[in-house]
Amino acid sequence: MNIYLRPITEADLAILFEFEHDPIANKMADFPAREREAFYQHWQQKIFADEQAMAQGIWLDNVLVGNVLSWVNDELATEVEPEVRLMGYWIGREYWGQGIATNAVKMFLQQYISSPVYAYIDEHNQGSLRVAQSNGFVDVTAQYVSLFSKDNLRIFKRGHI
Repeated sequence: MNIYLRPITEADLAILFEFEHDPIANKMADFPAREREAFYQHWQQKIFADEQAMAQGIWLDNVLVGNVLSWVNDELATEVEPEVRLMGYWIGREYWGQGIATNAVKMFLQQYISSPVYAYIDEHNQGSLRVAQSNGFVDVTAQYVSLFSKDNLRIFKRGHI
């Protein structure tokens, strides 16, 4: 199994759109699918146009199986932490449970992230909880209770706990 990361391009978006439109994955991540136009607009305006955003495709033996990305969320900044970097990933359901996400997140963190990074994870998403914990993320939800509008959302942090 050859897993590697490669920058996301405009040509990859059609596949990523299909992954995001899996109702089982949407329920698991507690993340609603966007309409095609909103999906493309999000990638073009929030990812490709943002110099602080990083997006990599997760490739398995020359097949795009998902993505891992990171961005700075200015709304969460504080005096103590003036830059709050978040990360997330999405992987096609047919590739769940094979260690691909865990390895891709590990590679992404090693190659691109040197500062503390946060991830929001639905508490029912056992797969993503394992991916986060396997990569050194620690649940810090109790420290950030005021940031949540959903009771089932947890926040994990990696680095400088």
